[in-house]
Amino acid sequence: MSMADSHTQQIALSPAEALAALAEWERQGALLSLALRRLDVTRAFEAGGAASMRDWLRDHGRLADDRANDLLATGRFLDQYSAFAEAAITGVLSGSQIAHARRLNRPKYATALGEHQDELVATLAGLDIASTAVAVDHWRKCADAVIDEPAPPVDPPCEMTFARTLDNVVHGHFHLHDAAGTELDKAVQNAITWDGTDETRSLAERQGDALFDICAFFNKNHQGDGTSRHLPHVSLSADLSTITSKVPEGVNDDTARPMSPSCTATYLCDCRIHVILRNASGNPEQFGRSRYTVPRNLFRQVAARDGGCRFPGCNRRVRHTDAHHIVHWEHGGHTDYHNLLLLCSRHHHYVHRQRLTVKLLPNGHAHFTWDDGHHRQSTPRGAPPTRPPD
Repeated sequence: MSMADSHTQQIALSPAEALAALAEWERQGALLSLALRRLDVTRAFEAGGAASMRDWLRDHGRLADDRANDLLATGRFLDQYSAFAEAAITGVLSGSQIAHARRLNRPKYATALGEHQDELVATLAGLDIASTAVAVDHWRKCADAVIDEPAPPVDPPCEMTFARTLDNVVHGHFHLHDAAGTELDKAVQNAITWDGTDETRSLAERQGDALFDICAFFNKNHQGDGTSRHLPHVSLSADLSTITSKVPEGVNDDTARPMSPSCTATYLCDCRIHVILRNASGNPEQFGRSRYTVPRNLFRQVAARDGGCRFPGCNRRVRHTDAHHIVHWEHGGHTDYHNLLLLCSRHHHYVHRQRLTVKLLPNGHAHFTWDDGHHRQSTPRGAPPTRPPD
C-alpha cells in the first residue's frame, strides 16, 4: 500500500471539499504570517542564535529565502492594516488577493490606505484574481493623483559620531538612511558568526564582532584587485627596545594614542615593517625599505594547509585572516611554516589578549589552551599537510 493510499480520506476530496480545504489553508497561512510577525517584533528568534527572522526560518524551518520573505512581508502588511488582516483570517480575501494588495504597502500610500482600507477590502471581496489586480492598480493610480509630491524627497544624510574614552574604548552612535541601513543589515548578516554549542556571546556582542570583522576586511581589501594580502592600513610606531618584551608598546600613528600591548602584538604578527633611523632629537633621517613579517608566498602555503581561521568553531575564510606567529614574532618566533597559523581578525586579537597557548601538531591539528586549563582543538580545512614546503 502506498503512502497516498493511507491518506485516502484527506486526498479523495470533491471539488467543493477541495475549495473549502484551500480556504482553510489560506486562513491558517494568514494566522501563521501574523504569528511570525510577532516572533520577529519580539526578537524571540535570537534564542536560537539567528541574526534575523529570515535566517531563523531558513535554518530551523527549512524555508527558502523567497518563501520566508513572502511570509514575513505578509505578516508586516496584515499587522499594519487590520481590515486586511480580518479579511484574510475570515476568508473574505484569498492569499493571492492579499498579495496583490501588499503592492500598496509603501510609505507613500500608508496614510491613504490606512484611512480607506475598509472600502478597498469591500471592493476586492467580490472580485476574481484578475479583477483584483485591476482594482488594486486603479486604486494606486487614484492615490497617485491626489498625493502631493511636488518634488522628490531630500535624501537624509548618513551620520556617525564616535570617540575614544580614557579606557581606550570607542563609544558612539549613528543615523543611517534606508539604503545605508540596508547595506549595514546585509553586511552584519554576512559577517556575523555563531560558535554553536560553545557560543557564550549575546546577539549584541556577536553584532559588534561582526562590525569588527567588516572593518578589518575592508582594510585588507580596499585597494588593488581584492586579493587577500592587502594587509590593514593601520599604521603604528614601536620602539625596537620595547617590542621584544612581553608588553610591546605601540602608538597608533593616526591618533597618536598608545595601543594596548595585545593589540600591538597582534599587528606585529602579520604586517609590513619600515625601519626608520632617527637622530638624537628623535627626528626621522632615513627610511628603510619595507618588508613583510610573513612573505606572501609563505602565507599562501599556510593558507593551503589551514583553509581559513583555525580557531575552534570559526568558519572564516582565508581572505578574512592574518598569519599568527605561534611563538610570537617579537619574542623571537621564527617566520616559518611550522610556527604560523591563520586566524581571523577577531580571534587573532583574542588569542593575544587572552594569552592563549597554541600548539601546532605535525598532522596539522591545532591545540588552544587557556590559563585555567580549558582546552580546545581544530583541524585544518585546507589540503592535508604532507611535508613542509620547500
